[in-house]
Amino acid sequence: MDHTLNNDALMRVSLLDGQARALLIKSTALCEAARRIHNTSRVATAALGRLLTATALLGSELKGEGHSVTCMVKGNGPLGTLIAVGRADGGVKGYVQNPDADLPRAGDKLPVGDAVGRAGTLSVIKDLGLKEPYTGRVNLVSGELGEDFAMYFTASEQVPSLVSLGVLVKDTVVAAGGLIVQLMPGASEAAIQSVELSAKMFTNISATMREYDLHGAAQQLLSHLQPQALGESRPRYHCDCSRERAARALISLGREELTQMIEERRGCEVDCHFCNRRQKFDDGELRELLAQATRP
Repeated sequence: MDHTLNNDALMRVSLLDGQARALLIKSTALCEAARRIHNTSRVATAALGRLLTATALLGSELKGEGHSVTCMVKGNGPLGTLIAVGRADGGVKGYVQNPDADLPRAGDKLPVGDAVGRAGTLSVIKDLGLKEPYTGRVNLVSGELGEDFAMYFTASEQVPSLVSLGVLVKDTVVAAGGLIVQLMPGASEAAIQSVELSAKMFTNISATMREYDLHGAAQQLLSHLQPQALGESRPRYHCDCSRERAARALISLGREELTQMIEERRGCEVDCHFCNRRQKFDDGELRELLAQATRP
């Protein structure tokens, strides 16, 4: 399942003559696609949108065609577990365990931290086609997700980072975006100070994305850091589920489980959490899958 993204885009930027770098994304349509698919409450839309935005930024760093990154947030708030998966081609998908969960606004801002939970973990799993995936895990700092990803980069990847994530929600997603600024090894004290003093400028990125396209946002946020654009890509909400993949999942259950399903249920349904598509298999199709599962 794929969704047109309007003017969503992601930019890679060199800063301060290579002493720092940035990843900047406009993700409004991506987050709106997720809201429509999952029919999320406002606070769930904001939380899932922030996670999808961060995952798209991480996915843009992948090199291999089959590589992926999975970001999972397990907090003690009413939203439950949130998961997003990004790929090198810009495709991102995700879901929230309790999409209907909601909390009253605290002033003008949605209480994302309370909805996610102040206690819990953020896990980042990178599948780079190796024998074992790389997994990094940190405790949640605030549940707001921007600070939590900054902690992940600092603690798990040893890269000091500023991370800003924002989703402005009314009845629909009005604006969304994200920014990661990272210092490179050997950065001067002057460069470090310039980046640190910029932090306050990045706090309300959704407002910036509401007013500007990606290039305009880059000028507003980064012009004082001597930005040099290195390339752009087009992120999108994309679920790569298929009937063939669902069939393989059923085969992987094994002979005993498939036999039990045939005897007791006379057919089954396989639901995709990421796009809500449902694949139905009748009794005859399950018997064909059982035959495949029993082949040597």
